[in-house]
Amino acid sequence: MAKVALETKKIMIKEITSRLNNAETLIVTRYKGLSAQDVNELRKELKKIAGEYMVVKDSMAKLALKESSNNRITEFIQGEVGIVMYKNDPGIVSKMIVKFSKDHEPFKIYGGFSSGEILSNQDIFAIASLPSREVLLTKLANVLNSPIQGLAVSLNGIICKLAYALNAVKEKKEKQ
Repeated sequence: MAKVALETKKIMIKEITSRLNNAETLIVTRYKGLSAQDVNELRKELKKIAGEYMVVKDSMAKLALKESSNNRITEFIQGEVGIVMYKNDPGIVSKMIVKFSKDHEPFKIYGGFSSGEILSNQDIFAIASLPSREVLLTKLANVLNSPIQGLAVSLNGIICKLAYALNAVKEKKEKQ
């Protein structure tokens, strides 16, 4: 019986490790005090953006993280935790998790990992306060476009002034 339990734990650790390795962004949370309905609500919200929320015991999480490439978040694992896993832009998932934590008092954010960097809970709140990636890209495009647009307006002004000057010379010659 103990042998079966050990094998089961090994399989579970392998599955957890696989999920952790596939995620680009990991956020460690405390869910204690939330109802099962609240946790399911969070999972549904994360599923909409292709994220995942996994509740795991600390010993299992630490063993899985030892084998994972994201092993630097072990310091955030304290007791039973929930780990948010997301493959894309950390801004979207951070906004969702911060909003959920504000709506559900017992839910706490410990920290996380994204793109090779450890994130404290303050970092996650800061990322959540940033505009979305699309808004930032739009602002960047406007900043890059501004000098070109200014040059085009200036060149157009020079051409218009030349046309006005030539037209004035033509009118002056016609009057003579």
